[in-house]
Amino acid sequence: MSLLDSVRRPEYTGEGRCWPCTAVNAFVVVVAAGVLSVLSVPVGVLALGVGTALVYLRGYVVPGTPAFAPRLVASLGLQSLFPHADGEARRSDDLTDEEVDGEELIVVLLETGVLAEAPDGALELSAEFAESWEREMAALREWSDEELAEIVADAAPFEASGEHAYGGLSIEGPTRAVWLSRVHGIADAAAIRALAAAGVPERYRAYATTPLRMFVETCPDCGGDVVETTRSDCCGGSGSVYDSPIDEVLACEDCGAVVYRFDETVDDESASEEEGGPQSV
Repeated sequence: MSLLDSVRRPEYTGEGRCWPCTAVNAFVVVVAAGVLSVLSVPVGVLALGVGTALVYLRGYVVPGTPAFAPRLVASLGLQSLFPHADGEARRSDDLTDEEVDGEELIVVLLETGVLAEAPDGALELSAEFAESWEREMAALREWSDEELAEIVADAAPFEASGEHAYGGLSIEGPTRAVWLSRVHGIADAAAIRALAAAGVPERYRAYATTPLRMFVETCPDCGGDVVETTRSDCCGGSGSVYDSPIDEVLACEDCGAVVYRFDETVDDESASEEEGGPQSV
């Protein structure tokens, strides 16, 4: 991986650029450069150049920006200054190749020691599997997008090749083509590897990846803490925060990447109560 590859954050640049993040960080860079210029003009100019380059390459320079910039912009009433393209945002797919009965999957994951029953009766990852999965994710997050796309293609349950496209990972084969965000690609490929090591039969591995992301506590991409929040409080991941602002998700506190999206939303629940019926998501 080159130095530039380690700096770039394609999920926050190009088509996926988070403009509130860019605006907030551009302001910070200009102010910091201005302050430094009072002390030394060359230092101020250097800071402006380096800061601008970082904002261009990764979308932000201040750590944790994707987690707070959208909220900051919204609190200032400036969200209307950052319109997003019309149409549905690209949403990350999954690697599933065939349907598997959910109850059957749970039984398999319990029997192979992937899941364990907590004292309160809830299901949780076994300590051994959680450690194995995190170890695999830590290894994969070091790879560039191009390299990661090939790794994910190799992990897919169907014949495929991979490439970096549209700010994520395009996995295409003769019978199937899917697009994954980087964070989902890392999580799912790592899960498939860890599931294989745990002895889970191949037909269940890809199907288990999406539900297993409900248990992720560490961001697959940057290693930050994952918390339950809404898309209005973060940005990044498989789509723009403005496309579905009420969606309840698991997202990284540091980089804002969406790790898992829950089926029901706060808005849907309230609407269902008011109208007396289920609402589509």
